[in-house]
Amino acid sequence: MNKRIAVLALGFWLAGPVVAASAVGCAAKRDALVSALSEARAHDNDRQVAGLQEALNNVEAYCDDGALLKESDSKLAELKTKVDERLSELQSARVEGKPDKIAKKQTKLDEAQAKYQQEQIHNGALRALVDSKGK
Repeated sequence: MNKRIAVLALGFWLAGPVVAASAVGCAAKRDALVSALSEARAHDNDRQVAGLQEALNNVEAYCDDGALLKESDSKLAELKTKVDERLSELQSARVEGKPDKIAKKQTKLDEAQAKYQQEQIHNGALRALVDSKGK
């Protein structure tokens, strides 16, 4: 059961920025958990309520926007490397001249670029939040 709660909490932790578009960082995570907690209570799901409450308590106690920014910086670097790899693969496929392979590599490059751009937006919002707290 503890694994299940941890996986559920991790899912909400990662989904925070998506669920709460106006909030960023720890506030987004908190908002996502509060929303999920409300939903679980509405459905009388006591086990889920307990897990979500524990996750919310952990976010409130330990979440740090600066640490989230560092994680995002690392993820951004990884995604940039992936985009570069996909671009290289596409260029190699073009040299080979096989249209089906080129199309497949182009699709992979497009997906990698979309993830990279999404993380850039998230990173920028986190950076603005951290900078505004530092002033």
